[in-house]
Amino acid sequence: MPGHTRQKFHVSVAMPLVLLTASPVLGQSAPATAPQAAAEASVSDEIIVTAQRRSERLLDVPIAVTALSADTLAKAGVGNLRDLERVAPALQLPMYGGFLRPSIRGISSGLSTLGDSSNVAVYVDGVYQPTQTAAIVDLPDVSNVQVLKGPQGSLYGQNATGGAIIIDTIAPRFDFGGRISAGYGNYDNKTVNGHITGPLGDNVAVLLSGTWTDRGGYNRDLLRGGHDKGLRSKQIRGKILINATEDISFTLAGYWSERNDSGVYTGAPFNGNSLGNRLTNIFFPGTPVASKPHTFATSFPPDLLSKSHGFSLLGKIGIGDFGTLNTVTAYQKAKVTDIVDVDEAPVNFAEVRPLVIPERAYIQELNFVSERFGRFTFSTGAFFMDRQQDFDPSEFGLYFAPYQNFTGSPSPGFQLLSYSRSKKKSYAGYFEATYDLTDQFTLTAAGRYAYEKVKVFNNGNLKTKTLFPDPRGSQSFKKFTPRVVLRYKPSDDHMLYASYSKGFKSGFVSPGNIGKCPGGPADASCLETPVKPETVDAFEVGYKGRLADGVRVTLAAFHYKYKQIQVFIYQAPTGFYQNAAAGRLNGFDFDLEWRATPDLHFTLGGSYVDSKYTSFPAASVYTVTPASGCAVGFPCGNTQSAQDVSGFQLERAPKFAATASVDYGYDLSVGRMGLNLSGNYNSGFPFDVNGHFRQKKYLLLNAEMSLELKAVSGLRLSVWGSNLTNHDYLQSTLPTGFSDSTSWSAPRTYGVRAEYRF
Repeated sequence: MPGHTRQKFHVSVAMPLVLLTASPVLGQSAPATAPQAAAEASVSDEIIVTAQRRSERLLDVPIAVTALSADTLAKAGVGNLRDLERVAPALQLPMYGGFLRPSIRGISSGLSTLGDSSNVAVYVDGVYQPTQTAAIVDLPDVSNVQVLKGPQGSLYGQNATGGAIIIDTIAPRFDFGGRISAGYGNYDNKTVNGHITGPLGDNVAVLLSGTWTDRGGYNRDLLRGGHDKGLRSKQIRGKILINATEDISFTLAGYWSERNDSGVYTGAPFNGNSLGNRLTNIFFPGTPVASKPHTFATSFPPDLLSKSHGFSLLGKIGIGDFGTLNTVTAYQKAKVTDIVDVDEAPVNFAEVRPLVIPERAYIQELNFVSERFGRFTFSTGAFFMDRQQDFDPSEFGLYFAPYQNFTGSPSPGFQLLSYSRSKKKSYAGYFEATYDLTDQFTLTAAGRYAYEKVKVFNNGNLKTKTLFPDPRGSQSFKKFTPRVVLRYKPSDDHMLYASYSKGFKSGFVSPGNIGKCPGGPADASCLETPVKPETVDAFEVGYKGRLADGVRVTLAAFHYKYKQIQVFIYQAPTGFYQNAAAGRLNGFDFDLEWRATPDLHFTLGGSYVDSKYTSFPAASVYTVTPASGCAVGFPCGNTQSAQDVSGFQLERAPKFAATASVDYGYDLSVGRMGLNLSGNYNSGFPFDVNGHFRQKKYLLLNAEMSLELKAVSGLRLSVWGSNLTNHDYLQSTLPTGFSDSTSWSAPRTYGVRAEYRF
């Protein structure tokens, strides 16, 4: 895992800038009828969201939604996608190696291999992003974020079992303006970001945004000295808004992004558990090994490099008094390179260098949102995606030599070079209708039919790019997912609802052993059975209301029946999936906001989830290999076995999580001073089905103090700090037979920032 004087740009200068720009497309969102209105609070404490593919008051939407404005995100120190868990308690964003595994209310995907997608759908500016390998990107120009809790399959796709994250970025405007920000912090953290927008004519507006970050590493290198390479990130986004007529507009957007983050794979084995560490102690005594957080002693410096680019065209076409047709056309391309020391030890032993994952996706969506016809409204749409993802190549090696810098060829040893491909086509149609039974009761019925066709290829671990197709041909998965909601509104300030919805995550076909069968590519006798789709039956009741002026609260209680849960086990260099028979989750969550005065604002949010596998009798798990079972006489990595984990807590499902913030502003003679304090608490959770890896409880505190100067209108100076408690908590885990590989989230960080708005 954000009145100016109206001016015109000179077309000859602005147009080349726009055509060269782009924005990392994080995901697919519904084409919002008014995306910039979403999650923005006005003086009257009104918040508008697009959770049901139309702009509505948050208090009217019968879905549990955490709505976050750009100002809220900035003051909480949210700079990238993974940071969102700081401000949305039901959301967790841990990583499995370089794969993001989002979790909402304990529904979390096992995705960690080719062709799979998360069951928490991520959307940006109307475009679905199927991959989580290149999803950790900066958010310098975010307008608002909505976290939709619970299955959203009827409107947002078969891979929205747990919920959806909708991110809208700043839209072009017809008045000239912008923002630029520059900052410096510890670990030599240098950042510059901003945007500029304005008109090219009476009907055309443009926006150009970008960000640049160069930060040193958090982790100390015990072998070579210094630290890991840190974060090196660049991103450019451009948008052109064309108002063809009063009722027809189009937005063309392009993006380019490059992000290299060595911290994802740089760490120490959890509790020192590594076969490589033991071999180092025996055969290369005196060589330092790592066992503490934020240290590493790998045989070469690991790294994670991601590049992406693409474009999207969004259309909004008004059809008289009937409604609005929204269109999405998008193409995106990404390439991720993983360089991983699997045993996390000085000895050159188990290594992935490199795993290269190129991907491309074409997406087309049509969505129609009606006007109100008496007591009746509806929306309907269709979705298509053509996606291809490759391992090109996946190179795994077993060597045995002292450590070396990653500047030359690997040590002599055994290498396994493989190429794989997954090709997927997804089709869906959906419909939602709402009818006001009375002035207070409203009934909503929705449904989505999804069909997916998958074909995989593999080279059979031959040292060639020749790919063998799956001899079984294409595999298909299909499902209808309904949703029914009864809403009761006794007044404009209070609303209660009860809902049932079904979530569906598509099945999966592993390309890992295509071409390895004894009879050749045409023999399917040894191929793994396709992974079955997982489903969730979700029952929820909730309340939203304005209890008093400036006091807003949302409450929701839920019961989930979770079936055919997809669980992934990594066996370097490949892995496999299992379907856990069943699980259940019960819980509640809430968001409370109190605007005590125009200058003082409080928020509090919480999530409680009681989860367990109700049936998983033969789960494939890792346990630490004891000294008696290890040939070298020391604990050395893990042993894989089958275990009954029925009754165990679900992965990445903390029992309790909470967020809180206080924001205070006051006027001085020199300007306006601001103080923001925020924190989030997590009770801890297992990273795998048997709790072999477990995140302990932690509390993070963040703060920002700012000054907006009267002498220079638009200038804001701030001092900030994140993780002020300096708590060590896990960012990524990757258990294998060789080690319990880990990396750690950022320690205490702090810095200064200057921002100018114009």
